Amino acid sequence: MKKGKMVKAQPMPDLNTEFSMETLGDAIRSKRTDRGWRIDDLASNANLSRRTIMKIEKGDTNVTFANVLMLMDMLGLSLRLIDLSLFAQTHKQTISQNEHSLRSDEDGWYE
Repeated sequence: MKKGKMVKAQPMPDLNTEFSMETLGDAIRSKRTDRGWRIDDLASNANLSRRTIMKIEKGDTNVTFANVLMLMDMLGLSLRLIDLSLFAQTHKQTISQNEHSLRSDEDGWYE
């Protein structure tokens, strides 16, 4: 790591939101700055250009996904793949249970 200007740590974005490349880029930036690495440091360690790191951190969708995954691995981040059809079924069951609970509370005489 080169000496020079100190890196200000950036907060981790809320990762409990819908996926976006911008949020992923913010998470990568947060992990990089948390380590005190400048863009040049990460670029050197990953053998990527400074420009590529900047594009990834800005959420540019025109980058090689393998490079994004490599940076994530270097910084201790991972993606979780979810079968959306299973997620949708679980979500429908939860909504159905919540609606039943609401009806029970509204009527007030049965559980």
